[in-house]
Amino acid sequence: MRIVFVGNGTIWTDTYPKPNVGGSVQTWFLSKELSRRGHEVFIIRRSRIKEVTVDNVNLLGINFKSIDEWIQPFCYLWHLGALTSKFLFSKKSLKIIKRVNPDVICFIDRFTGVFQLYLEVPKIYIMHVPEALDFFKPYAIRFNKLNSIMFYVKKIVESRVLRNVDEIVTLNSFIERYLMRIGYNNICRIPNGIDIEHFSNKGDGDFILYAGRFDWNKNVCSLVNVFSQIHKSYSDYHLYLVGAGQEERKIRKIVKEKKIQSHVKFFPWVPREKLMELMSRCSVFVLPSFFEAGGPPVVVLEAMASAKPVIARANMGTVDIINHGKNGYLYSKDEELQKYLEMLLSDRNLRKRIGRNARRIVEQEYTFSRIADKYEALFQTLLG
Repeated sequence: MRIVFVGNGTIWTDTYPKPNVGGSVQTWFLSKELSRRGHEVFIIRRSRIKEVTVDNVNLLGINFKSIDEWIQPFCYLWHLGALTSKFLFSKKSLKIIKRVNPDVICFIDRFTGVFQLYLEVPKIYIMHVPEALDFFKPYAIRFNKLNSIMFYVKKIVESRVLRNVDEIVTLNSFIERYLMRIGYNNICRIPNGIDIEHFSNKGDGDFILYAGRFDWNKNVCSLVNVFSQIHKSYSDYHLYLVGAGQEERKIRKIVKEKKIQSHVKFFPWVPREKLMELMSRCSVFVLPSFFEAGGPPVVVLEAMASAKPVIARANMGTVDIINHGKNGYLYSKDEELQKYLEMLLSDRNLRKRIGRNARRIVEQEYTFSRIADKYEALFQTLLG
């Protein structure tokens, strides 16, 4: 089977074969697995390199000048430049797609799929981030004020994509049900996957770990506050915070006010290998996010694959994978987070048992081999 994945269309996100953002990481490892099974797989990416093959995946580059190459990624001006780039990328990719003549096309970005919608080829839209759905609007605007305008642009474009693709892939059951409620029935739920062979448990380093952005949604301040309440009773344990973002100054201020500087360690964004090492040695992983729309969150999968107990706020991204009390813990209030932290920090055997169960569910359901099985089945259904 000949399969084409259309990338995000920006230099900063189409960094195959070393992707650094969620949807691109998923696309890369899925492509490698499908290629390993004998399929001819192509990724159309924004790149100065026209064509190269890596791990039997064909990377086809589209090169052009645009403003998003020259400014700080993810600022307001960058988002506007990236929007223009995505549309141009979509149009330029038509020529490559016609040359490749695929059996199926997969889009991972609403904008880069616009010009391909009317090709006579089965088309799949993989909704990694449901940021154009109505329920997401208040979160999108709070995260980036530009979304007070951009939300409607995204919604118009995504509605067109949803109406014209053959199948919509959602990553969790909440988005699946939401789309069904608003009238879509061509939906298939396939979650994120993980390259599980790269993760293992290398012991217990006596620290609680968080990894992700430092913004209001990630709710790291609440984790710091809870840790400040228990750290005297568990003085051997530290809190490691990996990431960066607009709330870092606020988080550091709380750490100072609570006088827990000696027990909290900050890490900037670290290479993937370093994060994997921290995962392998943490005692507990905590994800306090208010919501995780494009889930299950890969960082939770990574912690579970490392056979570590995870405590996560119950939301659309976490409830599909965590079976409360068996392979992790879900909470809604900070008092519950404190309770589950105290339970786990007090009982090393409980941590081991929950961690083993977590690893087992990832092995059974979330390896890229299992994810590729589901995509192959979907492709076969579309091709008849």
